[in-house]
Amino acid sequence: MDDFKEIGLIDRPYAVIGDVHGCYYELKEMIGNLEDKYGENIFIVSVGDNIDRGDYNLKTLEFCMDMYERGKFIEVQSNHMDKFVRWLKGRNVKISYGMQKTVNEFYNLEKKEQERLRERIIEYYEKVPLYLIINGDVVVAHAGIRDEMIGKKGKKVKDFVLYGETTGRFLENGFPERLDWTKKRKVKPDSPKIVYGHVVYPEPYINNKCYGIDTGCVLGNKLTAYLPDLEKFEFVKAKKVYYTF
Repeated sequence: MDDFKEIGLIDRPYAVIGDVHGCYYELKEMIGNLEDKYGENIFIVSVGDNIDRGDYNLKTLEFCMDMYERGKFIEVQSNHMDKFVRWLKGRNVKISYGMQKTVNEFYNLEKKEQERLRERIIEYYEKVPLYLIINGDVVVAHAGIRDEMIGKKGKKVKDFVLYGETTGRFLENGFPERLDWTKKRKVKPDSPKIVYGHVVYPEPYINNKCYGIDTGCVLGNKLTAYLPDLEKFEFVKAKKVYYTF
């Protein structure tokens, strides 16, 4: 997988899965369903944010890392994972309630296990691409990406990919007010599909060949997988409400 960076070739069926946020059993069920329906060699691409807010954050992360090592899975960089890795490195970050659940799980481990996992996660995340261009016609980016940013890096690109477009104002729940960047997209015949998470929708949100697939599993709704080549969605209902704002 060392050559699977920002530009990737997937020569088998693949599915993109929305934000998991520690919903381990829903993720396992989803992958089982995908394997049953589309074959055991199906490749899993994640929009990131597989930790925080849910009940099984480290278990989910280790499951993802195991799949990555078996050549079955890759995720893109995401704001929650980015923040957790910075915390693991000893950086000064503000720990929100959702992140606190992951931190608590980490502190509940024995010291030796903490150090093993810290090293493994940091090493793993250093290989995680900022975003993926798959087969030249699909782009996967955690919070989305503008066309003019595709193929580029840098702070401006990373900020957009991890956080999307915001107004600078905050909502009553304390979250930044987000703009729908997909509305401004000018679609051309050769424009790639853009698949993203980060923003929660009750159902997959499709606009200008952009596909928002975070359907709030951790909030009690459902986990979504999207198969771009087949233009199909698969869903797994949340087993409970794990988190509320």
